[in-house]
Amino acid sequence: MNRNGGAPKLLPLTLALSVLIWIIATTGGNQVFVKEWLGEAYDSQAEHLVGSDVGVDVRAIGPEAMIVNGKVRMYFGPFPAFLRIPLNFIYPTGRGTWSRVSGFFAGTIALFAFAGLVAHAVRASPLSANARRWLANACVMGFVLGSPFLFLLGNLSIYNEAIIWGLAWSLAALYFANICRNAEGRVFTYSLIGFSICSSCALLSRVTFGAALVLIAPLLALRIRRGNRLANFAALSLPLATALAFHLMLNYAKFGTLIGATYDFYVNPVHREFAYRHGIFNLTRVPYSFADYFSLVPPSLHLQPPFLRVDRHALPNSAPFSLPLSETFLSVPWCSSWLVVGAIMGVVCLLLPNRTDYFQRWVAAALFAEFVCILSYFALAQRYAADLYPFLIFCLVVFLGTGGIVLVRMRHLLVGLVAISIVINSLATAFWLASDPNLPTETRTFWSAIAGKQPRSLK
Repeated sequence: MNRNGGAPKLLPLTLALSVLIWIIATTGGNQVFVKEWLGEAYDSQAEHLVGSDVGVDVRAIGPEAMIVNGKVRMYFGPFPAFLRIPLNFIYPTGRGTWSRVSGFFAGTIALFAFAGLVAHAVRASPLSANARRWLANACVMGFVLGSPFLFLLGNLSIYNEAIIWGLAWSLAALYFANICRNAEGRVFTYSLIGFSICSSCALLSRVTFGAALVLIAPLLALRIRRGNRLANFAALSLPLATALAFHLMLNYAKFGTLIGATYDFYVNPVHREFAYRHGIFNLTRVPYSFADYFSLVPPSLHLQPPFLRVDRHALPNSAPFSLPLSETFLSVPWCSSWLVVGAIMGVVCLLLPNRTDYFQRWVAAALFAEFVCILSYFALAQRYAADLYPFLIFCLVVFLGTGGIVLVRMRHLLVGLVAISIVINSLATAFWLASDPNLPTETRTFWSAIAGKQPRSLK
C-alpha cells in the first residue's frame, strides 16, 4: 500500500467552494438579508427560549404550527434558534432574515467535514499522489454540486435549514469519529470532544441525524483505555448527555412526552389524520420509498435551456403515504451517481471478511438505521433524501480507504460520474428552484438566470 503521497491537498478547492457556497446561499453574493419561508420562526423560538418559554408566535410558524393545550409549539430542532440569539444581539435589524447566513455557516462546516473525511480515507489507498488529488477533489466538487446539498443551500426554508445543519454536524461528527479510530493521547481526547459536541448539535438540529450518532458513542467509549480514562469519558459523555437531556426535557415541556411531537397536535388535517391512522414511521413503506428515492427514471430532456425539466410525480394508489405526490424531483442515482457507485463498493468492502474492522461496521450499521428510518417516513420529498447521505458517504469513505486495486481501476469511472452528476443535478435543481412559487423572488430570479429561462411556476 502506497502511503508516501500522504493526504491530498484539498484546502485550495475547499476555500474556493466556500466562496461558491456563499454565492449560492445569497443568490449572487449580495442578497444576504432575505426572508425565507417561515425562517422567522427560529427568531421567535429564540426569543421565547431566552424568556424560559418553549412556545413560538403563531404568525411566525404559520401552517407548521402544533397546538398543544391551546399553546403554539414548533417541532423543529432548536439549534438554528440558538444561533440566532447572538446574531440578533449583534445586529437586531437582521431579525427574521438570518436563514442565508445560517445556511452558509452550515454549508461551510459540511464542506470542510466532507473534505476531511475524503482526505483521510484516500491517504490509506494505493493510488498515486496525483490520482489521490484528482479523485479527492472530484469527490469534494461532487458533494457540493452533485448531491441534494445544492438544493438545500439554494432554498433555505425552515425545513431545509434544519436539515442542512443536521447534515453538517453529522459529517463533522463522523470526521472526529474517524480520527478516534486510530488516535491516541491528546488527539484522541480532543477528537472525543469534537465528536460529542458535533453529535449534540446534530441532535438539536434534526433528531434523525443525531440519533444515529448517539448509537456510535458507545463504540467510542469502548476505545477508551485505562490511561486518562476519566477525562476521556467526560470528554465523550458530558456534552452529548447534556444535549440529550435538554432534548428530552424540551420535548416534554412542549408536548408532554419525552419522544417529541406527535401529529395529533398538527394544524394540517391531512397529515394529522394520516399519521393517526397509519403512523409517522412504518417499515412497510421502506420498499416504496426506496423505489422512489433510487428510481432509475431519468429527468425529462428538452432542447431549450436548462435542457432538463423535473416535477413532482404521482404515486401509486397503493403507496402508503400521506400525499398522492412525491416531491423527489431527482432521484439519488441521477443526482449522485458517483456516490451511489462508491457506496455500493463500500458496502461490498464492509461485507467482505478481513477488509474492514468492527469499528467501521458498527458506524455503518448506526447510519443504516437512519437510512431505514427516513425510508419509513410517511412523506417523500427531495430534502428528506439528505438523511440517506451520511450512510452513503460513509460507505464511499470506506471504499476510498479499503478498495485497494478495485479503487485504482475505478478511479476514472468515479471522476467521470462526478462530472455527469454535477451537470444533471445543477440543471435539474436550477429548473426546480426557478419554478417554485414559494421561494423569494430573489431566489427564483437568480436560478432562472442560471437555468436560462423565464421564471414560471410548477404546476
